[in-house]
Amino acid sequence: MAKSLLRKSEALESVLSSLSLGIIAVDRSGQVIFSNQAATDLIGIADTTVDLVDWMEHYGIYLDNGMTPCPANLSPLARAMAGEKSNNFEVFVQNRLGCTRAVWCSMDFRPWLDGHDEIIGAVLLIQDITQRKKLADEVIRSNLALQQFATVAAHDLQEPLRSIAGFADILAQYQTGRLDDKSARCITKIKDGIVRMQTLINDLLTFSRIQTKPQTVHKTDCNNIVASSLKSLNASIKGAHAQIDVDKLPTVMADASQMSQLFQNIIGNSIKFCQVDRSPIVHISAERQGAFWLFSVEDNGIGIAPEFKERIFGVFQRLHNKSAYSGTGIGLAICQMIVDRHGGRIWVEPKPDIGCIFYFTLPAMIEDD
Repeated sequence: MAKSLLRKSEALESVLSSLSLGIIAVDRSGQVIFSNQAATDLIGIADTTVDLVDWMEHYGIYLDNGMTPCPANLSPLARAMAGEKSNNFEVFVQNRLGCTRAVWCSMDFRPWLDGHDEIIGAVLLIQDITQRKKLADEVIRSNLALQQFATVAAHDLQEPLRSIAGFADILAQYQTGRLDDKSARCITKIKDGIVRMQTLINDLLTFSRIQTKPQTVHKTDCNNIVASSLKSLNASIKGAHAQIDVDKLPTVMADASQMSQLFQNIIGNSIKFCQVDRSPIVHISAERQGAFWLFSVEDNGIGIAPEFKERIFGVFQRLHNKSAYSGTGIGLAICQMIVDRHGGRIWVEPKPDIGCIFYFTLPAMIEDD
């Protein structure tokens, strides 16, 4: 029996030692009872006794800014010994005990309990997140570069477009009555191309800003947002003789300006892609489903084939010729980005008869429960 327990103990220690996850267990005095090779590699743990409040200084552990020494009161082992438990406490380890490199780590800590639920020590789990942090920093730098590029491109490209438009107007004015039909059509096409290019540049800038600009989240009444969006779409609504029905909508924690873009783009699409022989009818509603509000925008338009349900949310994805329906193919990509950044999801379902329904979810406020 004793040999069997010994073999099991040795096997368990062998398994723990082979993990890439660093594991440290200390008793109440701070004496290391167990540490595996990964812990040694990550912070240079030594089989010694260190006062728990001195752990951070002894092992060269800094806050996640990489510069500020971690205060003694934030020591994971001291906090665990006090009965606290936590996940994903991120730190920077600049080890002083022979470790070959500095690393970013995520630490989970727990109190170590005996059979009577008394705290007899603390357990610390350490994971190397250096690569993840580097990738996150690269994404941030890439987003900033994208934002700068989009801003510069929007400014620098608009100027020559305005010049082209101006010269086209001058040419048309000076040649009034002397242009044949073909020449007049060419000038019209130039002007149309300029308008499309300006629209495309502005849409790309909007797309970039949503991706990189920090959100301003606060209580947002979706009834007010939709009312404002309908005012912005007033010309399109009147021109298409559209009927917009809106049920009572909830208040959510969201960026109000992005919510306006979301509703305006979806409602605008429902009006634009209408049947030739009937006026658009759009119904907007929301219902609570668990921790989310499920919004729906239903229309009686031309609908969408099931095989294109995912494709329409891609950038520049157009299913129709621009001569039939205007637009750049960025609107629904903007909608998806907005919903994603708010922690929800968006999709579309064709209706069995005519039209389609756009669905999207937004997290419900805790006080709504």
